[in-house]
Amino acid sequence: MSPQFLFILQGERYRPLLDMDLQMFIGMLPNLFNFLLTVVLLTWLLWKPVKKILQARADRIENEMNDAAVSKATAAELKASYEQKVREIEKERAEILDEARKLANESRERLLDAAKAEALEVKERASRDIATELEQIKGAVHQSIIDISTDMAAKLIAATVDKAAHDRLFSEALTELEATTAFKTEATHVAV
Repeated sequence: MSPQFLFILQGERYRPLLDMDLQMFIGMLPNLFNFLLTVVLLTWLLWKPVKKILQARADRIENEMNDAAVSKATAAELKASYEQKVREIEKERAEILDEARKLANESRERLLDAAKAEALEVKERASRDIATELEQIKGAVHQSIIDISTDMAAKLIAATVDKAAHDRLFSEALTELEATTAFKTEATHVAV
């Protein structure tokens, strides 16, 4: 039997599928030649440039994918670097805050110590001033008591002592005063 796609079985007779005769076949040869020539020319003219364009596009896409992969890797490295720097900055910030707190505490302690020392100095100065004022007051009160006592004694003596007794008491007081003054003068000369 003949190939199945060329012939159809009809009764006892085989008939060609395309039902072509020889003349029709010869008339088709130039068209067939033109078709084959067109296919060859188009293949030669268009297939290679299209193939080059497609290859260039495939290469460009592959390069872009490689660049994207490199960019992604670079971005991942930058992200890791950024996160590391953020951690370092946070650590440094914490250290700076700790140092600032430490310095603030030290400064506060120094200020408190200085304030305590100043308060103690003021207290001591006030105590000295009070002691000096007390001594001055004691001296003034003592002098006032002496002045009042002298005035009272003078009035009492004036009222009870006569002229002769008065002269005798005055001479005794003057002698005692000279003795005391002479003693103080000698002590001053000896000390110098």
